[in-house]
Amino acid sequence: MEVIVDGERQTFDLSECANLAELVARAERTDADGDPSVVVGVEIDGERLSSDALGELETVGLEGLGRVSIERRSARSVACSVLTQASDYAERVVAAIDQTVAHFRGGRTDRGNALLADVSDSLSVLTGITSSVAMALPGAAAALEEVQEDLFPWLEAMVEAQTEQDPLGIADLLEYELRDRIAGWGDLLQRCARSSDELGAPSCGPEVSN
Repeated sequence: MEVIVDGERQTFDLSECANLAELVARAERTDADGDPSVVVGVEIDGERLSSDALGELETVGLEGLGRVSIERRSARSVACSVLTQASDYAERVVAAIDQTVAHFRGGRTDRGNALLADVSDSLSVLTGITSSVAMALPGAAAALEEVQEDLFPWLEAMVEAQTEQDPLGIADLLEYELRDRIAGWGDLLQRCARSSDELGAPSCGPEVSN
């Protein structure tokens, strides 16, 4: 079987690989200019595997395979792409906050509560995305953690306002405390992505309105 990693033929001892998942994991560990790598694509005999198929590589044996091509990207590059997407996501969260505030101030409490639930879920997603890339971008991790910690007291205040069924209090918290902080979070994500992608540098710092 022929194994191609990033366009170059590789020689692996395939007897140590029980299935395609183990072969791909070995390719992922192979030195990539000293930068940790992530496998982003696999082809078997010229056919690119779908994302679902990539999650089931352990079910694919190596017998009968003619050519396996494995495409990698540096973990840092993947993390930067994820941060850029998260920044765009933060912009959508801010837009949803504006709509939520309008509903609460306009007396449309049911619609406001429904949209607020979506905003809360989105913040959980954003937190998860940010945390998932911290290991790949350790220089940015501290700044990203700081901006998230700045949100926590206001999120707790939000829960309290919801418990008290205070729609105007919720609107005030969203508009005057959370909105700009989340917008600043998105800006920070973008800056970290740019600085890390360009130079591998950790030169990003929070710019959050207090």
